Amino acid sequence: MKRTQTFDSGASASLPYAGGLLLIFGAHGGAPLMLDLAARLSVCGPVRLLDCGNRSNMYRVARTLRTLTADPVTVLRQIQLSRAFTCYQVVTLLEKIASGKGTPVLVLDLLATFMDESVQASESSQLFERALQCLLAISAHSPVVVSARPLLLLSAPRFGLLEQLKRAASEVWEEDEVLPSRATDVQLSLLADY
Repeated sequence: MKRTQTFDSGASASLPYAGGLLLIFGAHGGAPLMLDLAARLSVCGPVRLLDCGNRSNMYRVARTLRTLTADPVTVLRQIQLSRAFTCYQVVTLLEKIASGKGTPVLVLDLLATFMDESVQASESSQLFERALQCLLAISAHSPVVVSARPLLLLSAPRFGLLEQLKRAASEVWEEDEVLPSRATDVQLSLLADY
């Protein structure tokens, strides 16, 4: 049974489980939560982090690790970071990861590379299906957490990929959007008051 829940983007992450695919969906692709999770998991052992949307801020991870361990440099080495700039690279990296057992796999902004307009929508869909099959195979023996963000209208022909990802996930966490407060009507002076 699939569960969908909302989360606060400032929430702390806990260890995901094997046997299912957890999807974190939000305006920023759940990047803050995913990076916090990568830091916390790396304290326990190796973690694979696949960045598909150029969202991995390792300075943030290092700052988090400084609060969790006396030796953040050693623990940071537990994170194997791979960046994919094309959907072809995503599939290749996931196929390589599929052979590893037990290591948590975090995928940041999975859909970003599949929105590339230089790749035909039909080919992008086929590649996404392969990537999804790899993720499901990995999730049978390792914790897998994938993040995604809302798609732009420009990507309308590929909206089905997001729905396909949501259907494949055993659990979906949707970021609880916090709207910025409305600025008060204040007129700032251009000249200093002397």
